[in-house]
Amino acid sequence: MDLIGKQCPVCSRSFREEDDIVVCPKCGAPYHRECYKEKGKCIFKDLHASGKSWKEVYDNEPVSEKEKDTVKCPDCGEENPKNAIICRRCGSFISGTVSGSVKRPAQQSENSDDPDSKDGSDESFPFEYGGGVGPFSFFLDPMGGVSKDENFDGVSGAEVSKYVNTNTSYYLPVFAKIKKQNKSKFNFAAFFFAGAWHLYRKQYLKGALITAVYFLLEIAVLLFAALISSPLFKEASSFFTEAEQTYVTIGDYFSWAMSYKSFWEVILMFMPYIIYVLLFAVRLICGFTANRGYYKFTVAKIKKTKSKCTDGDTLKAISEAGGVNNAVAWMFLACYLILQFASMFM
Repeated sequence: MDLIGKQCPVCSRSFREEDDIVVCPKCGAPYHRECYKEKGKCIFKDLHASGKSWKEVYDNEPVSEKEKDTVKCPDCGEENPKNAIICRRCGSFISGTVSGSVKRPAQQSENSDDPDSKDGSDESFPFEYGGGVGPFSFFLDPMGGVSKDENFDGVSGAEVSKYVNTNTSYYLPVFAKIKKQNKSKFNFAAFFFAGAWHLYRKQYLKGALITAVYFLLEIAVLLFAALISSPLFKEASSFFTEAEQTYVTIGDYFSWAMSYKSFWEVILMFMPYIIYVLLFAVRLICGFTANRGYYKFTVAKIKKTKSKCTDGDTLKAISEAGGVNNAVAWMFLACYLILQFASMFM
């Protein structure tokens, strides 16, 4: 019998996969090991006297109105909305995780009066979503095919999933590849948004530095273009107009500058283009290094959060510490649009 999500009759907490569960050999009532030791014996004397099993009574209990509108996560026991697909607490599928595995509750020997005695069955079996894995199971799995028990340098896959929070089906497989093969993927989001992506992923120090560099280079483009580059290009355009040259390329401008201007004037004339190359280089560096940096950042933050967690609910603390910062991303976008709008008048 699957006990994950059902309640311990002593403490009323739902059973989780990692809990140490013992079962009464007479009625089959499950307990947390510490709860059973606290009571010293099974509390269902009436069931023992009547010869009924705990399962029969449990299955026939009336369902409350609240329970009708909610569904329990099979992994952590969290009550979720009835139509929920993914648990809002641990991130697992409500019907089980496609790629993960859940241990069967240990069965008790029928001839033993000690609920601690087991028949050695500790088999793991896959929970399948929707009655089968199917061709799209990998994309439906919020873990991206990575087990929630996967060890990421001292933190579990479930903890990494809770910290990343958004787009976990992309990042967990990437993190697993970094850990096992020391290989990563190019992060196009970090390439296009550079510092904004780092700020969005709550890497505030690194994001602030990259953003500062990026905006300084953008401002430099505007200043060089308005004060030096544009006047020189206008002067060159006048030269080509007087020479009645109708078709002019950037190479023609460069040849003109090399013929009529000093070396430093040529550099300053084409400085905006040089800076654009630097900006592209910054984007490339972000794209190539983002995943590795985020992996190290995530592991370090999870360990720090766990060391400070005092209430025992580490997954909740990790979830609150992680995730994304949408406000910062929108603020960055607004600043970038203002900067681009200002360039139209310079």
